[in-house]
Amino acid sequence: MDIQSKKIVVKIGSSVIVDGDKIDRRCLANLVKDIAYLIKEKNKDVVIVSSGAVACGIFSVGLKEVPVDIVKRQAFASIGQVELMKLYQEMFCSHNLRVSQILITADDIYNRRRYLNARNTISLLLSWNIVPVVNENDTVVIKELKFGDNDNLSSYVTDLVGADTLIILTDVDGLFTADPKKKSARFLPLVEFSQKEEVERFAFGSMRFGCGGMKSKVEIGFRMAEEGKMTIIANGKEENILRKILNGEARCTIFIPEKSNLTSKKVWLKTTLRKGKVFIDGGAREAICEKGKSLLPSGIEKIEGVFERGDIVDIVCNEKVIARGIANYNSQEIEMIKGLQSKEIESVIGYKYSDDVVHRNNMVLIGEKNA
Repeated sequence: MDIQSKKIVVKIGSSVIVDGDKIDRRCLANLVKDIAYLIKEKNKDVVIVSSGAVACGIFSVGLKEVPVDIVKRQAFASIGQVELMKLYQEMFCSHNLRVSQILITADDIYNRRRYLNARNTISLLLSWNIVPVVNENDTVVIKELKFGDNDNLSSYVTDLVGADTLIILTDVDGLFTADPKKKSARFLPLVEFSQKEEVERFAFGSMRFGCGGMKSKVEIGFRMAEEGKMTIIANGKEENILRKILNGEARCTIFIPEKSNLTSKKVWLKTTLRKGKVFIDGGAREAICEKGKSLLPSGIEKIEGVFERGDIVDIVCNEKVIARGIANYNSQEIEMIKGLQSKEIESVIGYKYSDDVVHRNNMVLIGEKNA
């Protein structure tokens, strides 16, 4: 399949970078050479999401095993991030390219202002022909606000920078129906969205230094496909793998994208952290899903969670999330105005921001490709 995307996110997993008890410099240098080729010869914008900071930190102090303790992992990440960026800087320099370091947390994605700031910064760096290397800011992040693993981070970065293709490099050729070490395992070169239930049943795997596995990659592949974006899972250890992917010569798994007209803002709404739930009646569901209307207080039955004005909430009907959007009122205010007419809002809480609790322009339907 021909890769036409101008902007590509390449996620390099720990299983690719790590070779036993050391960093695989040869493999990393080969990937850097390929990325330089994509930038210089194919005129692509490439953003790297790189694992390996914890491993680099551990190796630099001479340890052999990954600590379980979260504080120690964060400490090793802070050591290893410097070592990892030195490698990228040194290797890209040999191709007359410069790199930048972008450390983000999930909160930077969930906060719309910081999200836009990060997007603008990365866009400017790409216009300068500088290669952004993104990683989660492990040293400061807390468990509740972690992406989970760098596979998830790479999918959020794909949305953030407006890329059409995400390439996830791991230590296997792609997706198999079973452990690839088993003779019965069948390789899947192409995966369509209609295969979602079947494929999710045999997703498997975990890694020594990384946090993700094939399950998270499959989930991301289908989520990206639903957004109209291509995900490719390939073996980062293979020589010239990125060139081969671009030229349609690689053994890899491609998640075929669906057609989607979702705007960048609605993609963000669909994937970002929700702070609460607003439960609505059937009439409000009909107005939102079938008539394209905003959510008014009259259709709200109850709320769940504590959230502020401007936070993202799930809109739920009959125990099913039907939409997601930005709340115009906080949870306490909505509790006071639920079931009321819009004209009654000011008399109850003393002021009125808007007639609606969630405006249609700040809402995305769930389960609808073009919501």
